[in-house]
Order: sequence, then structure tokens, then C-alpha cells
Amino acid sequence: MFDFAYWLLSYLVPFLAVLTVIVFVHEMGHYLVARWNGVAIQTFSVGFGRELIGWNDRHGTRWRISAIPLGGYVRFVGDMNPASVPDPDAVANVDPALAPRLFVNKNVWQRIAIVAAGPLANVLLTFVILYVLLMCYGRVITPPDIAYVAANSVAQEAGLEAGDTVLSVDGYAVHGFEDVMRMVATSPERAVTMTIERDGQTQDIVLVPDALQATDRFGNDSRIGDIGIAPYVLLPEVGSVVPGSAAEAAGIEAGDVFTAVDGRPIQYFTEFQQAVADRAGDSVSVEVARNGESRTVDLAPRAFEVDGETVVGIGVTSAAPILPEPTRYRPGPIEAIGMTVEEIRFIIQRTAAFLGDFFVGRGDVEQLGGPVKVAKVSGEVATLGIVALINLMALLSLNIGIFNLLPVPMLDGGHLLYYLVEAVRGRPLSIRVQEIGFRFGFALVLALMVFTLFNDTVFDYFGILR
Repeated sequence: MFDFAYWLLSYLVPFLAVLTVIVFVHEMGHYLVARWNGVAIQTFSVGFGRELIGWNDRHGTRWRISAIPLGGYVRFVGDMNPASVPDPDAVANVDPALAPRLFVNKNVWQRIAIVAAGPLANVLLTFVILYVLLMCYGRVITPPDIAYVAANSVAQEAGLEAGDTVLSVDGYAVHGFEDVMRMVATSPERAVTMTIERDGQTQDIVLVPDALQATDRFGNDSRIGDIGIAPYVLLPEVGSVVPGSAAEAAGIEAGDVFTAVDGRPIQYFTEFQQAVADRAGDSVSVEVARNGESRTVDLAPRAFEVDGETVVGIGVTSAAPILPEPTRYRPGPIEAIGMTVEEIRFIIQRTAAFLGDFFVGRGDVEQLGGPVKVAKVSGEVATLGIVALINLMALLSLNIGIFNLLPVPMLDGGHLLYYLVEAVRGRPLSIRVQEIGFRFGFALVLALMVFTLFNDTVFDYFGILR
């Protein structure tokens, strides 16, 4: 009982709070533009199914909260169903005084505006949230300077060097190193163009990030891009020594600095790790500096189990890295508009690229999630605070707006496709053709919902498609 109550409060409540706001704003977009165009509106519903709470306004619209809180709809007078499929009988028998107010009798450009208003309302909600957060909190950033380039990495092979300053990635302005990492992480195995400054000169470097499996703080795995750079360096200084290890036996202590391995000088702790990684059981000569004095010790690296993975080493960890000083960047009101628009453009572009990956066989089905996964993520993000949850709302609102614009009957994009065809042909598609399209769209959307539900639950539990 306690576990269920915890799940309810931790996951379901944040999810429903976020989804309800997004759905309400989306449907309000349809509603307002329909009202402005004189359309008679029968129902405004948040949720599907049986009505839980409802009331009528002075315009005759029924406002309702329904039992299944996984969407919503605005139903116009003369519609056959909440998907806005016109009812021929209702249209034919309508009161002549009401006929001009039927959605189906509005001109095609009015109908296009009404349908497009829902997704655009989602985009507007995202803009308002991101803009307000940017103005209130600014952004904590670190300088976009590359301090470390891993050996044999994508970055090294492309020609990036320590000391380079990243100015932009794929045309998106970089304000901090966090921008660089985010833009790279969202482009696994997709070419990106990085504009850098080196010795006062700018140049463009094209590289293709490797695809890695990363685990976030909540234990969720995701596929991200990596090029092997960092804004800090791990100096070859010992932070701690594992009891019973080869390092302890050789007298290595915290604070010691490795200067060379088998006579080859090293600058970074990662170089030391790479030098001993394939030397399990062999003798390795390591030069160690302590208090200004240097000595050479022979060590035998061996295999360790770390987080379920086998690594080879001598039993030491590195000292804390030298981190760049973060600053809080606060843009002015005008600059914040540009930054917010660019952020929305970035999310749309990366979302389109993510969807495009599935058409070229590069997509990862693990990344597809339905209501269960979104509820889980909402609960996890809620633990980070209200600002993080509002940020998630902005992201989900934009993605729901994009999803609804897909040219699939049943979605807003499918309606827009019908109306654009009508605008070109000068007459609408036949009711029969529209019904076939809506049935196909319904089957497609239902199949996607079932797949994502199984992907969130059954497939995830049994490891199917992993």
C-alpha cells in the first residue's frame, strides 16, 4: 500500500500535472481561434471517456474533465466524433441559422488556422516557459574552451586541440561548454560542423560523434554522441590508493604524481590509464614524483571489477580535476528572445533528426517512450525541483506540438494535409476518402501507442529489443 501511494505521489501526480497543462493549452489554441472565426463549439474536454466534472458556458459549450487524462479534444457542432470528422446527417439537418457557424462550412484557410492553432499554442507555451526561466535564472555556464582531447578520439582525428574555443555547433551559437556537450550528445553518428577559434583564427571542423550508451543519475540508459573532449584535465596525480592493490604494495600514496610509464612521459591521468590498460600481469615501470623527488617503481597491473565491467589498473584513482570557474550568464530581454527562439529551433531540429534516424535504420527503439515512460521521467525530474519540472513541461509541450503536426489523419497534421489538398484542388476530398484516411491514421496511432506501452513495460522488463 505504501509503495503504491509513493508511486502515485512521486510519478503519477507530476505526470498528470504536466500533461494537463500541456493538453489544456493545446486545446485552448483550437478553441480560441475557432471562437474568433465564429465556429459553434459543442465540447471542450480535458481527457477522454466518461465525464467526471462538467458545466455549460453562456455560449453553449460543454466544458468537461473526463476519466482518461491522456489527451483532450475540442468538438465542434456538426462533428461526428472528437477527431473532427464531419457528420453528413448532422450537417444536412442543422438549423439554417446555425449553418454558417459550422466548422465544415468555414473557408479552408479558416479551418487551417483553427487546426494549426493547437500545435502553435504548444510552441508558444514552450517559448513563454523558456523565456521566463532564462530571464529569471539566466544560465550557469563554463567557458567553451577545450582543455582535454582524448587520444585516438573523434575529436583528435578531426583535428581539435586543447586550447581551442568552440564558437558554434551546426550554426547554433555556443555560450558555454555545456552547449557543446549537449549538441554533440544529441547527434550520435550524425555529422556536425564545429566552428572553433585557434590562435585568433576561426575554422570549421566536421566530425561524426561516436554513439555511446550513457546512464543518467536515475539509472536510465540512453544513446548519446561523444567526441572525446572535456573542459578540464585529469592530472596524473593520485587521489586514493585501493587497499591490497599493487600500488599500495609499491608504496604509492595519495598526492604522488606519475610522470612517465616505461620511459614515456605523460601529462594526463587518462594517458596513464591507457598505458596500463592492456598490460595485465606484465611489469610496468612507472616514474613517480613526491615532494620534488622522483623515483621509479615496477608495478604489475591486474584486472578489477568496477560496476560490472572489467578494467585493468594498479589500484589508484585520480585526484579531483581542475575545473573551470562557472559563471551565471544573464541575457537582456531582447537577447533572451533570440536565445529562446534558437533553443526551440534546436529542439525541433534534433527531434526531426531523431525521428529521421528510424527511416535510415539508425534509430534506437529504447528511446521511444509512451505514457509510462513519460510518467517515470516526470517523477524523476520532479525530485530535482519545480524549475526542472517546468523545464520538462516546455520540452514535452514542444514535442507534442511537433508530433501533432505529423501528416497522419487523426492528428492535426492529417487535417492540415486534407485542407491543403482542398486548397489546391478547389474542393475537399470525398467523405469516403477522408474516412479511409482517418481509419488508417487511427490504426497507426493506436499501433504506436501499444508499441510504446509495451516498450515501457513488457519489453523493458524482459529485455526485448535491447
